[in-house]
Amino acid sequence: MDEAGVGVGVPCQSPLIVTPLQPKPRRRWVLKLALQAEKVYDAFHRFLARITGRLGKPMVAEIYYAIRHEKGVSVKGRTLLARTWPHPSADDPVLVNLYHMLRRWCTPERPYSLVQISAGGEAVAKRTDREGYFEIDLPVASVLSDELLIELPESEVSPSATWPLECPARDPDLVILSDVDDTVLVTHAGKILSMLATTLLGNALTRQLFPGVVELYRHLRRGPRPDAGHLNPLAYVTSSPYNLHGLLHHVFELNGLPSGPFFMTDWGLDEDKWLKRSHRDHKLDAIRQIFSWYPDKPTIFLGDTSQHDVPIYIEAALAHPDRVAMILIHQVSKEKRLALLREEAARLEGHPTEIHFFDNFATAAGILADAGWISESQREEVAMAALADKPSFPERVVQRLHEEASSDSPRSAGRSGRPGSDD
Repeated sequence: MDEAGVGVGVPCQSPLIVTPLQPKPRRRWVLKLALQAEKVYDAFHRFLARITGRLGKPMVAEIYYAIRHEKGVSVKGRTLLARTWPHPSADDPVLVNLYHMLRRWCTPERPYSLVQISAGGEAVAKRTDREGYFEIDLPVASVLSDELLIELPESEVSPSATWPLECPARDPDLVILSDVDDTVLVTHAGKILSMLATTLLGNALTRQLFPGVVELYRHLRRGPRPDAGHLNPLAYVTSSPYNLHGLLHHVFELNGLPSGPFFMTDWGLDEDKWLKRSHRDHKLDAIRQIFSWYPDKPTIFLGDTSQHDVPIYIEAALAHPDRVAMILIHQVSKEKRLALLREEAARLEGHPTEIHFFDNFATAAGILADAGWISESQREEVAMAALADKPSFPERVVQRLHEEASSDSPRSAGRSGRPGSDD
Protein backbone atom coordinates (compact mmCIF):
# COMPACT_ATOMS: atom_id res chain seq x y z
CA MET A 1 0.00 0.00 0.00
CA ASP A 2 1.15 3.55 -0.64
CA GLU A 3 0.68 6.37 1.87
CA ALA A 4 -2.80 7.09 0.58
CA GLY A 5 -3.83 3.51 1.23
CA VAL A 6 -4.12 2.58 -2.44
CA GLY A 7 -2.66 -0.75 -3.49
CA VAL A 8 -0.05 -0.48 -6.19
CA GLY A 9 0.89 -3.58 -8.04
CA VAL A 10 -0.80 -5.89 -5.51
CA PRO A 11 -0.16 -9.40 -6.78
CA CYS A 12 -3.22 -11.43 -7.62
CA GLN A 13 -3.48 -14.71 -5.78
CA SER A 14 -5.79 -17.56 -6.76
CA PRO A 15 -7.13 -19.06 -4.66
CA LEU A 16 -7.12 -16.37 -1.99
CA ILE A 17 -4.00 -17.13 0.02
CA VAL A 18 -3.31 -14.75 2.86
CA THR A 19 0.36 -14.50 3.76
CA PRO A 20 0.89 -12.82 7.15
CA LEU A 21 3.10 -9.76 6.99
CA GLN A 22 6.23 -10.36 9.04
CA PRO A 23 7.60 -7.52 11.17
CA LYS A 24 10.81 -5.87 9.98
CA PRO A 25 14.01 -7.39 11.44
CA ARG A 26 14.76 -4.22 13.36
CA ARG A 27 11.43 -4.40 15.11
CA ARG A 28 11.33 -8.16 15.64
CA TRP A 29 13.22 -8.03 18.93
CA VAL A 30 10.89 -5.28 20.16
CA LEU A 31 7.89 -7.46 19.32
CA LYS A 32 9.45 -10.42 21.16
CA LEU A 33 10.07 -8.22 24.20
CA ALA A 34 6.48 -6.97 24.10
CA LEU A 35 5.19 -10.55 23.85
CA GLN A 36 7.19 -11.56 26.91
CA ALA A 37 5.85 -8.55 28.81
CA GLU A 38 2.31 -9.53 27.82
CA LYS A 39 2.89 -13.08 29.10
CA VAL A 40 4.09 -11.70 32.44
CA TYR A 41 1.01 -9.47 32.62
CA ASP A 42 -1.30 -12.39 31.78
CA ALA A 43 0.29 -14.54 34.48
CA PHE A 44 -0.05 -11.74 37.04
CA HIS A 45 -3.66 -11.16 35.97
CA ARG A 46 -4.49 -14.86 36.41
CA PHE A 47 -2.78 -14.83 39.82
CA LEU A 48 -4.93 -11.89 40.95
CA ALA A 49 -8.05 -13.57 39.59
CA ARG A 50 -7.20 -16.73 41.52
CA ILE A 51 -6.57 -15.05 44.88
CA THR A 52 -9.62 -12.78 44.57
CA GLY A 53 -11.91 -15.65 43.62
CA ARG A 54 -12.76 -14.35 40.15
CA LEU A 55 -11.74 -17.63 38.52
CA GLY A 56 -14.60 -19.29 40.36
CA LYS A 57 -17.22 -16.84 39.11
CA PRO A 58 -19.68 -17.68 36.32
CA MET A 59 -18.51 -17.26 32.77
CA VAL A 60 -20.31 -17.21 29.44
CA ALA A 61 -19.57 -18.26 25.90
CA GLU A 62 -20.30 -15.09 23.95
CA ILE A 63 -21.40 -16.06 20.45
CA TYR A 64 -20.23 -13.88 17.57
CA TYR A 65 -22.02 -15.89 14.91
CA ALA A 66 -23.81 -19.23 14.58
CA ILE A 67 -24.48 -19.65 10.88
CA ARG A 68 -26.41 -22.49 9.31
CA HIS A 69 -25.37 -23.30 5.74
CA GLU A 70 -25.47 -26.28 3.41
CA LYS A 71 -22.39 -27.88 5.03
CA GLY A 72 -23.72 -27.64 8.59
CA VAL A 73 -23.24 -24.94 11.23
CA SER A 74 -20.25 -22.67 11.85
CA VAL A 75 -19.90 -21.09 15.29
CA LYS A 76 -17.42 -18.51 16.53
CA GLY A 77 -17.32 -17.14 20.07
CA ARG A 78 -15.29 -16.35 23.14
CA THR A 79 -15.38 -17.39 26.78
CA LEU A 80 -15.64 -14.38 29.10
CA LEU A 81 -16.47 -13.55 32.68
CA ALA A 82 -20.24 -13.03 32.90
CA ARG A 83 -21.09 -9.32 33.11
CA THR A 84 -24.19 -7.13 33.00
CA TRP A 85 -24.71 -3.95 31.00
CA PRO A 86 -27.12 -1.05 31.60
CA HIS A 87 -29.58 0.09 28.98
CA PRO A 88 -28.17 3.05 27.05
CA SER A 89 -29.87 6.40 26.64
CA ALA A 90 -29.59 8.85 23.77
CA ASP A 91 -28.71 11.59 26.26
CA ASP A 92 -26.12 9.68 28.32
CA PRO A 93 -23.14 11.95 29.19
CA VAL A 94 -20.00 11.34 27.18
CA LEU A 95 -18.12 10.29 30.33
CA VAL A 96 -20.69 7.55 30.97
CA ASN A 97 -20.32 6.35 27.38
CA LEU A 98 -16.53 6.47 27.68
CA TYR A 99 -16.63 4.42 30.89
CA HIS A 100 -18.74 1.67 29.32
CA MET A 101 -16.60 1.69 26.19
CA LEU A 102 -13.46 1.21 28.28
CA ARG A 103 -15.19 -1.70 30.03
CA ARG A 104 -15.69 -3.29 26.64
CA TRP A 105 -12.03 -2.92 25.78
CA CYS A 106 -10.99 -4.51 29.08
CA THR A 107 -12.44 -7.93 28.32
CA PRO A 108 -12.14 -10.50 31.13
CA GLU A 109 -11.48 -13.45 28.83
CA ARG A 110 -11.26 -17.00 30.15
CA PRO A 111 -8.51 -18.77 28.18
CA TYR A 112 -8.20 -22.52 27.60
CA SER A 113 -11.81 -23.18 28.67
CA LEU A 114 -13.61 -26.25 27.38
CA VAL A 115 -16.67 -25.39 25.27
CA GLN A 116 -19.20 -27.99 24.13
CA ILE A 117 -21.82 -27.21 21.50
CA SER A 118 -24.64 -29.29 20.04
CA ALA A 119 -27.74 -28.74 17.91
CA GLY A 120 -29.95 -31.68 18.83
CA GLY A 121 -27.38 -34.24 17.73
CA GLU A 122 -23.83 -35.22 18.58
CA ALA A 123 -21.94 -32.54 20.50
CA VAL A 124 -18.56 -31.12 19.52
CA ALA A 125 -16.16 -29.96 22.24
CA LYS A 126 -13.16 -27.71 21.83
CA ARG A 127 -10.78 -25.86 24.12
CA THR A 128 -10.45 -22.11 23.61
CA ASP A 129 -7.15 -20.43 22.80
CA ARG A 130 -5.14 -18.15 25.09
CA GLU A 131 -7.48 -15.23 24.29
CA GLY A 132 -10.63 -17.27 24.95
CA TYR A 133 -11.66 -17.61 21.28
CA PHE A 134 -13.11 -20.75 19.75
CA GLU A 135 -14.42 -21.84 16.36
CA ILE A 136 -16.56 -24.96 16.06
CA ASP A 137 -18.11 -26.55 12.97
CA LEU A 138 -21.03 -28.94 13.35
CA PRO A 139 -21.51 -31.36 10.44
CA VAL A 140 -24.91 -31.21 8.80
CA ALA A 141 -25.84 -34.72 10.03
CA SER A 142 -25.62 -33.58 13.67
CA VAL A 143 -27.78 -30.47 13.19
CA LEU A 144 -31.24 -31.61 14.26
CA SER A 145 -32.47 -28.42 15.93
CA ASP A 146 -32.77 -24.70 15.18
CA GLU A 147 -31.13 -23.93 18.51
CA LEU A 148 -27.64 -24.45 19.88
CA LEU A 149 -26.98 -25.86 23.33
CA ILE A 150 -23.81 -24.27 24.72
CA GLU A 151 -22.12 -25.89 27.71
CA LEU A 152 -18.98 -25.16 29.73
CA PRO A 153 -18.38 -28.63 31.25
CA GLU A 154 -15.44 -27.64 33.47
CA SER A 155 -17.22 -24.72 35.16
CA GLU A 156 -19.74 -25.88 37.74
CA VAL A 157 -21.01 -22.33 38.36
CA SER A 158 -21.64 -21.53 34.68
CA PRO A 159 -25.08 -22.68 33.52
CA SER A 160 -25.68 -24.00 30.03
CA ALA A 161 -27.24 -21.64 27.53
CA THR A 162 -29.11 -21.79 24.25
CA TRP A 163 -28.56 -19.72 21.14
CA PRO A 164 -30.77 -19.54 18.03
CA LEU A 165 -29.21 -20.62 14.78
CA GLU A 166 -29.08 -17.94 12.13
CA CYS A 167 -30.26 -19.17 8.76
CA PRO A 168 -29.52 -16.10 6.66
CA ALA A 169 -30.09 -17.82 3.33
CA ARG A 170 -33.00 -19.56 1.64
CA ASP A 171 -32.58 -20.44 -2.04
CA PRO A 172 -30.20 -17.48 -2.42
CA ASP A 173 -29.53 -15.80 -5.74
CA LEU A 174 -26.48 -13.90 -4.49
CA VAL A 175 -24.34 -13.15 -1.44
CA ILE A 176 -23.71 -9.66 -0.05
CA LEU A 177 -20.51 -8.81 1.82
CA SER A 178 -20.43 -5.32 3.29
CA ASP A 179 -17.83 -3.26 5.06
CA VAL A 180 -19.18 -1.45 8.14
CA ASP A 181 -17.22 1.70 8.96
CA ASP A 182 -18.14 4.55 6.58
CA THR A 183 -20.08 2.13 4.42
CA VAL A 184 -22.96 1.46 6.81
CA LEU A 185 -22.00 3.45 9.91
CA VAL A 186 -20.76 7.03 9.95
CA THR A 187 -17.33 6.48 11.51
CA HIS A 188 -14.86 8.97 9.92
CA ALA A 189 -12.29 6.17 9.64
CA GLY A 190 -10.04 8.41 7.59
CA LYS A 191 -9.89 11.04 10.35
CA ILE A 192 -8.34 9.60 13.49
CA LEU A 193 -9.61 12.15 16.03
CA SER A 194 -13.15 12.16 14.65
CA MET A 195 -13.18 8.37 14.57
CA LEU A 196 -12.02 8.12 18.20
CA ALA A 197 -14.65 10.63 19.33
CA THR A 198 -17.40 8.81 17.44
CA THR A 199 -16.36 5.39 18.72
CA LEU A 200 -15.40 6.13 22.33
CA LEU A 201 -17.86 8.85 23.33
CA GLY A 202 -21.10 7.44 21.90
CA ASN A 203 -23.37 4.45 22.48
CA ALA A 204 -25.78 2.31 20.49
CA LEU A 205 -28.36 5.11 20.39
CA THR A 206 -26.00 7.79 19.12
CA ARG A 207 -24.29 5.96 16.26
CA GLN A 208 -25.45 7.24 12.87
CA LEU A 209 -26.22 5.13 9.80
CA PHE A 210 -26.12 6.53 6.29
CA PRO A 211 -29.63 7.35 5.02
CA GLY A 212 -31.08 4.61 2.83
CA VAL A 213 -28.64 1.87 3.81
CA VAL A 214 -31.21 -0.03 5.90
CA GLU A 215 -33.79 -0.02 3.12
CA LEU A 216 -31.24 -1.05 0.48
CA TYR A 217 -29.86 -3.95 2.51
CA ARG A 218 -33.36 -5.20 3.30
CA HIS A 219 -34.20 -5.26 -0.40
CA LEU A 220 -30.92 -6.94 -1.31
CA ARG A 221 -31.73 -9.61 1.24
CA ARG A 222 -35.16 -10.33 -0.27
CA GLY A 223 -34.23 -9.79 -3.91
CA PRO A 224 -36.27 -8.16 -6.67
CA ARG A 225 -39.17 -10.61 -6.23
CA PRO A 226 -39.93 -10.76 -2.48
CA ASP A 227 -42.97 -12.99 -3.06
CA ALA A 228 -40.66 -15.75 -4.30
CA GLY A 229 -39.49 -16.30 -0.72
CA HIS A 230 -35.77 -16.10 -1.47
CA LEU A 231 -33.42 -14.83 1.23
CA ASN A 232 -29.95 -13.70 0.23
CA PRO A 233 -27.29 -13.86 2.96
CA LEU A 234 -25.51 -10.75 4.18
CA ALA A 235 -22.23 -10.68 6.04
CA TYR A 236 -20.43 -7.72 7.57
CA VAL A 237 -16.68 -7.21 7.83
CA THR A 238 -14.93 -4.62 9.97
CA SER A 239 -11.46 -4.13 11.40
CA SER A 240 -12.99 -3.23 14.76
CA PRO A 241 -12.15 -5.71 17.54
CA TYR A 242 -14.52 -8.38 18.79
CA ASN A 243 -14.68 -6.40 22.06
CA LEU A 244 -17.19 -4.15 20.27
CA HIS A 245 -19.33 -6.97 18.87
CA GLY A 246 -22.14 -6.50 21.39
CA LEU A 247 -22.34 -2.77 20.71
CA LEU A 248 -22.28 -3.22 16.95
CA HIS A 249 -24.90 -5.96 17.03
CA HIS A 250 -27.13 -3.74 19.17
CA VAL A 251 -26.78 -0.81 16.74
CA PHE A 252 -27.74 -3.01 13.78
CA GLU A 253 -30.64 -4.57 15.67
CA LEU A 254 -32.05 -1.20 16.79
CA ASN A 255 -31.92 0.16 13.25
CA GLY A 256 -33.43 -2.92 11.63
CA LEU A 257 -30.49 -3.97 9.46
CA PRO A 258 -30.62 -7.58 8.23
CA SER A 259 -28.79 -9.98 10.50
CA GLY A 260 -25.63 -11.72 9.42
CA PRO A 261 -22.23 -12.78 10.71
CA PHE A 262 -19.74 -10.11 11.77
CA PHE A 263 -16.15 -10.73 10.74
CA MET A 264 -14.15 -8.70 13.25
CA THR A 265 -10.57 -8.76 14.49
CA ASP A 266 -8.61 -9.72 17.59
CA TRP A 267 -6.51 -6.79 18.70
CA GLY A 268 -3.33 -7.71 20.52
CA LEU A 269 0.23 -8.91 20.09
CA ASP A 270 1.09 -12.07 18.18
CA GLU A 271 4.18 -13.49 16.54
CA ASP A 272 3.06 -12.16 13.14
CA LYS A 273 1.39 -8.87 14.01
CA TRP A 274 1.46 -5.66 16.00
CA LEU A 275 -1.93 -4.83 17.57
CA LYS A 276 -4.04 -6.21 14.72
CA ARG A 277 -3.88 -7.90 11.34
CA SER A 278 -3.77 -5.87 8.16
CA HIS A 279 -7.02 -4.83 6.49
CA ARG A 280 -6.08 -6.91 3.47
CA ASP A 281 -5.46 -10.15 5.35
CA HIS A 282 -8.60 -9.75 7.43
CA LYS A 283 -10.93 -8.95 4.54
CA LEU A 284 -9.55 -11.66 2.27
CA ASP A 285 -10.06 -14.19 5.05
CA ALA A 286 -13.69 -13.08 5.38
CA ILE A 287 -14.20 -13.34 1.62
CA ARG A 288 -12.70 -16.82 1.56
CA GLN A 289 -14.99 -17.92 4.40
CA ILE A 290 -18.09 -16.56 2.66
CA PHE A 291 -17.11 -18.29 -0.58
CA SER A 292 -16.80 -21.60 1.29
CA TRP A 293 -20.21 -21.24 2.95
CA TYR A 294 -22.01 -20.33 -0.27
CA PRO A 295 -20.14 -21.90 -3.18
CA ASP A 296 -21.13 -21.06 -6.75
CA LYS A 297 -23.19 -17.99 -5.77
CA PRO A 298 -22.37 -14.56 -7.20
CA THR A 299 -21.26 -11.99 -4.64
CA ILE A 300 -21.69 -8.24 -4.31
CA PHE A 301 -19.05 -6.35 -2.31
CA LEU A 302 -19.88 -3.02 -0.68
CA GLY A 303 -17.18 -0.78 0.76
CA ASP A 304 -15.94 2.80 0.88
CA THR A 305 -13.03 5.01 -0.06
CA SER A 306 -11.76 5.81 3.43
CA GLN A 307 -9.36 2.89 3.75
CA HIS A 308 -8.35 -0.12 1.62
CA ASP A 309 -11.58 -1.63 0.30
CA VAL A 310 -10.97 -0.80 -3.36
CA PRO A 311 -7.63 -2.63 -3.87
CA ILE A 312 -8.70 -5.53 -1.64
CA TYR A 313 -11.99 -6.10 -3.46
CA ILE A 314 -10.26 -5.77 -6.83
CA GLU A 315 -7.71 -8.39 -5.80
CA ALA A 316 -10.51 -10.79 -4.86
CA ALA A 317 -12.35 -10.12 -8.12
CA LEU A 318 -9.24 -10.76 -10.22
CA ALA A 319 -8.62 -14.00 -8.34
CA HIS A 320 -12.25 -15.15 -8.63
CA PRO A 321 -13.89 -13.52 -11.66
CA ASP A 322 -16.73 -16.03 -11.60
CA ARG A 323 -17.68 -15.21 -8.00
CA VAL A 324 -17.66 -11.39 -7.76
CA ALA A 325 -20.52 -9.86 -9.73
CA MET A 326 -20.24 -6.25 -8.59
CA ILE A 327 -18.23 -3.92 -6.36
CA LEU A 328 -19.96 -0.83 -4.96
CA ILE A 329 -17.81 1.83 -3.30
CA HIS A 330 -19.22 4.61 -1.12
CA GLN A 331 -17.39 7.89 -1.79
CA VAL A 332 -16.47 9.49 1.55
CA SER A 333 -13.04 10.92 0.68
CA LYS A 334 -11.64 14.03 -0.96
CA GLU A 335 -11.27 14.29 -4.72
CA LYS A 336 -7.50 13.70 -4.72
CA ARG A 337 -7.90 10.29 -3.11
CA LEU A 338 -10.94 9.47 -5.26
CA ALA A 339 -8.87 10.08 -8.38
CA LEU A 340 -6.23 7.61 -7.19
CA LEU A 341 -8.86 4.99 -6.40
CA ARG A 342 -10.53 5.42 -9.79
CA GLU A 343 -7.14 4.76 -11.38
CA GLU A 344 -6.94 1.61 -9.27
CA ALA A 345 -10.42 0.60 -10.45
CA ALA A 346 -9.21 0.75 -14.05
CA ARG A 347 -7.58 -2.64 -13.40
CA LEU A 348 -11.06 -4.13 -13.88
CA GLU A 349 -11.57 -2.74 -17.39
CA GLY A 350 -12.72 -5.58 -19.62
CA HIS A 351 -13.27 -7.77 -16.54
CA PRO A 352 -16.67 -9.41 -15.84
CA THR A 353 -16.81 -7.74 -12.41
CA GLU A 354 -18.42 -4.29 -12.45
CA ILE A 355 -17.12 -1.59 -10.11
CA HIS A 356 -19.11 1.56 -9.33
CA PHE A 357 -18.57 4.55 -7.05
CA PHE A 358 -21.59 6.23 -5.44
CA ASP A 359 -22.21 9.35 -3.36
CA ASN A 360 -25.40 8.18 -1.62
CA PHE A 361 -27.53 5.08 -1.39
CA ALA A 362 -30.10 6.42 -3.84
CA THR A 363 -27.39 6.21 -6.50
CA ALA A 364 -26.35 2.75 -5.29
CA ALA A 365 -29.95 1.57 -5.54
CA GLY A 366 -30.14 2.82 -9.13
CA ILE A 367 -27.01 0.87 -10.06
CA LEU A 368 -28.38 -2.31 -8.48
CA ALA A 369 -31.80 -1.86 -10.09
CA ASP A 370 -30.22 -1.43 -13.54
CA ALA A 371 -28.35 -4.71 -12.95
CA GLY A 372 -31.55 -6.49 -11.88
CA TRP A 373 -30.55 -7.17 -8.27
CA ILE A 374 -33.45 -5.10 -6.90
CA SER A 375 -36.73 -3.97 -8.50
CA GLU A 376 -37.67 -0.50 -9.69
CA SER A 377 -40.16 -0.05 -6.84
CA GLN A 378 -37.46 -1.06 -4.36
CA ARG A 379 -35.09 1.47 -5.93
CA GLU A 380 -37.68 4.22 -5.46
CA GLU A 381 -38.17 3.29 -1.80
CA VAL A 382 -34.43 3.43 -1.14
CA ALA A 383 -34.16 6.77 -2.94
CA MET A 384 -36.94 8.27 -0.83
CA ALA A 385 -35.21 7.13 2.37
CA ALA A 386 -31.75 8.21 1.22
CA LEU A 387 -32.80 11.71 0.15
CA ALA A 388 -35.42 12.42 2.81
CA ASP A 389 -34.75 15.14 5.36
CA LYS A 390 -35.54 13.15 8.48
CA PRO A 391 -34.40 13.33 12.12
CA SER A 392 -31.37 11.42 13.29
CA PHE A 393 -31.77 8.09 15.03
CA PRO A 394 -31.20 9.51 18.56
CA GLU A 395 -33.78 12.21 17.81
CA ARG A 396 -36.28 9.55 16.74
CA VAL A 397 -35.61 7.57 19.93
CA VAL A 398 -36.13 10.63 22.14
CA GLN A 399 -39.31 11.49 20.23
CA ARG A 400 -40.63 7.96 20.69
CA LEU A 401 -39.91 8.01 24.44
CA HIS A 402 -41.67 11.36 24.79
CA GLU A 403 -44.69 9.94 22.97
CA GLU A 404 -44.75 6.92 25.27
CA ALA A 405 -44.48 9.14 28.35
CA SER A 406 -47.28 11.45 27.19
CA SER A 407 -49.57 8.50 26.57
CA ASP A 408 -48.68 6.97 29.97
CA SER A 409 -47.52 3.79 28.25
CA PRO A 410 -44.97 1.78 30.26
CA ARG A 411 -41.45 1.51 28.98
CA SER A 412 -40.43 -1.99 28.21
CA ALA A 413 -36.73 -1.54 28.88
CA GLY A 414 -36.07 0.85 31.74
CA ARG A 415 -32.58 1.58 32.96
CA SER A 416 -31.79 -1.37 35.17
CA GLY A 417 -28.88 -3.63 34.38
CA ARG A 418 -29.56 -6.95 32.73
CA PRO A 419 -27.32 -9.81 31.72
CA GLY A 420 -26.33 -9.93 28.11
CA SER A 421 -27.59 -6.46 27.23
CA ASP A 422 -25.34 -3.99 25.52
CA ASP A 423 -24.85 -0.28 25.45
